[in-house]
Formats: sequence, C-alpha cells, structure tokens
Amino acid sequence: MVTRQIPRQETCPVRRWATLAPHRIAIHSGEPLSYQRLDLRLNSLCNQLARAGLERGDHLAAVVRGALEDVLLAWACVRSGIVFCPLNPAFPATRHSELASQLEARAFWSAGEIPAGDWQALSLDFTGELAADGESPLVPDQPNNMILTSGSSGTPKAVVHRLANHLASARGSATLIPLDEACGWLLSLPLFHVGGYAILFRVFLAGAALVLDDRTRPLKARLEDQPITHLSLVPTQLWRLLAQGFDPSRTRVRELLLGGAAIPAPLVNRLTALGLEPKVSYGLSEMGSQVCTGQPCAAGVVGRPLPGREVCIRQGEICVRGETLFAGYFREGELVRPLDEEGWFHTRDKGRLTPGGDLVVEGRLDNLFISGGDNIQPETIEQRLVDHPAVAQALVVPVPSDEWGQRPAAFIDWHGEPVPDPELAAWIRSALPGFMVPDHWLPWPDLGGNLKPSRQQLGKVARQQTTRARQAE
Repeated sequence: MVTRQIPRQETCPVRRWATLAPHRIAIHSGEPLSYQRLDLRLNSLCNQLARAGLERGDHLAAVVRGALEDVLLAWACVRSGIVFCPLNPAFPATRHSELASQLEARAFWSAGEIPAGDWQALSLDFTGELAADGESPLVPDQPNNMILTSGSSGTPKAVVHRLANHLASARGSATLIPLDEACGWLLSLPLFHVGGYAILFRVFLAGAALVLDDRTRPLKARLEDQPITHLSLVPTQLWRLLAQGFDPSRTRVRELLLGGAAIPAPLVNRLTALGLEPKVSYGLSEMGSQVCTGQPCAAGVVGRPLPGREVCIRQGEICVRGETLFAGYFREGELVRPLDEEGWFHTRDKGRLTPGGDLVVEGRLDNLFISGGDNIQPETIEQRLVDHPAVAQALVVPVPSDEWGQRPAAFIDWHGEPVPDPELAAWIRSALPGFMVPDHWLPWPDLGGNLKPSRQQLGKVARQQTTRARQAE
C-alpha cells in the first residue's frame, strides 16, 4: 500500500488577520487598505491568475516599482503558489525580455511596456474584490520567488527561495526587531531586492502595516507625518536625512536597520545622541535577507546569527546554512545548490567570530589584492575612512603600480569641505599599517541616482584617471 504524503500547509497571515482584525490597516498608500479589503483584493487577483491559465509552480515575471499593484501581485503569487520573478524597472525592455527568458517566465506583467516573448502578457484588475472561496492555505515547501543578483561577477544569478525560507527569515527577525499592530514598516527597498521582499513577510506575519514609499515627497517629511515606526536604510540615505534636520523625536520611528555599506562611527554616535539606537545587519540573497543583526558596537561587527541561521568560519570565509538557506540557483530549468559536504554555503565574504559569538565582516575575498607582497582588504581602509568626521562615503580600489604591482586608490564623498590629503593619510596611519594609505585620492563620481556604487565600474574609472596622471608626469 502506497501512502500519499500530504504537503505541509500553513494559514495565509493576511487571511488570518482579515478574520481576527478585519479593520486593521494592512497597507498605507494613497488610501489605507485594511486586512479585510486586502484579502478581498488578493482573492480577486488569484482568481484572475487562475482564469489566465496560470498554475502552481509557473513563473511570473513582473517589472516592479514599489507600487500597491506590485505588492498585491507579489502576495497573490504567494497565495497561488506561482513563482514571483521581480525585475528592476531601470532596465530597458530588451533586457527585461532577456531576463524573463532566462527565468523561463510563463507570464509577464508590467504597468508599462510588456516586451514580446514566449509568455502570456497579463492584463490585471487590481481594484477588484472577491469574497473568500475556501481557506487558501500556503504550502511552505514549494518554490515562492526568484531574485536576480549579479554578485561580484556581474553575471545575473536567479536565487530561488521556498516560501518556508521567507517565513523562517521573518520569524527570526522578529525576535530582535519586534512588530505589532501599532507598527508601520516603510517599503524603502525595492521588491526586486531580497531586503525589500522580506519586509512583506515581516509585516504581514505580525499583522502590522506596510507603508509604501512615496518618492514625490522628501523622506524627512514623510517620517514626520506618516505612521512609520520601522525602516531600513543605507548610510548614505541616513546622512542625507540628518543633513535635512531629521529628529527622531518628531517621528514615530523606533527601529532603524542599517546595512549595505560600512557603518560610520560618527553616524551611529550622532543618531544615538538623538535618542535612536540603530541596528546593523549582515545578510545575503541566498539566505533570504538577514543572517546576523545587532548593535553597531565596533567596526565590522554585525551581531549574532538570528534564529534559524547558522554561521561558521572556514579558512577566513563566512559560511552559512539554516532554515532560510535558498533552494538553489535556477539554471536552464534546473536548481543548482552549491553547498559543501556539510551543507554550508560559502559566501566569499571574509570574516571572523568574536569570543562572544558576534560576527565581524571584513570584506569580500574577491576584493582582496596584493601590494608589494602585502594583502590589502579595501573594506578595512573604507571603514577607517568613513569613521573620519568629514567623510560621508569612501570606496577603495586597486590601480596598477610599476613598483608595487597594485596600490590602493580612494574615492571620497565629503560632507562639506574636503580635508587635505595628508590629514586623511595620517588618520589611516594612526590605526592601520602604512602600506594601506592610498596613493591616490579621487573625487566621488556621479552615480546617476544609485545609492550603492559599483566597485567594478569605479575600478575602471580609477585606472583611467591614474593612468592619465602618470602619462602627464
């Protein structure tokens, strides 16, 4: 006799809160949307996807801009068991077409142009509401989404997560960053980034509110008049906020999660003096966002692993595993899961554990370079530079040297007036070996609106500028 195994199921949190607290606000956008109405809209969307012929396991590519429609579609896919494949709106239609083909999309949705291809172009009504028909249980073990990440090579990798990965990630996060019905988390990160997608699960599991980002208004003004208690920012965004006169006491903000770059000590000190203690986080797409979170107590310290995550160090490399570990990379219709024999994923990040169990991230192994026989980790220099009160951002790259093979060049973004190069050199020399002092000091380039610079692109710029300078001598 063959026993059929019933897949593990779980109640949809939106449905749960629609039943327990129907009038509680789920999403703050132009018009607040209650959990009850959110549930009705999701029912309608799930029905539309089914009528379009989409089935559990099908891949749906969507160009997402952080609008209400994007959030609704993402969660309708959670309910329907459709694999949500969000795409960056900054890409042209030709690139969207290439990526959708790589992801083997069965359907494609966009508020703008839908490129021609071997998929169904979806036309959806996001305002329709439909009463519940059954329980709509979630199946945690099934694939849920694919996030494209370029990694250090620049070649897109399609990171596949199961629904269980995101649920475990959100539950582990809540142990250190609690949420309740009075909380609102700003969707300040895009849904095509795992950090943005993870916010949906944190909010809906807790029965809190999602606050959609309105970029037509300054962030400072929104923080002062919107019900935002939680937000995730990179240091650059926070520096800009402080320059505008941001005062946490005039807002409802109680949790601020920093990541994405070296955390400047002056930034942390200034924020703490204003009465708001930020948290820092280490995460990666392959682990569904957060791995470690903690107080920024020293350079590179990112706290301890959250529940459902494990961390170890192998030959100086950070390795991770646990309930949030991805299902694999999607390559030519197959899932490839590059783990070692003990199930560890090797991150290519360099780090160590303190005696107390906190993780210290020291940079990318891929970024390390050798200068005259000495190993240089650029992130170590960057951390020291951003700890200088006059430096807002810094990025260090290697440039060719006839004498040493390679030498560091530093791009500097200043808060105000630049300080002399010798002062910065002395600042570095007071904490680091002399060979880590950059030979070249370069102005911060225009990033075209991007918050995170590309190390590869700035490396090319630095090599061009230093080569021209040598030729002019």
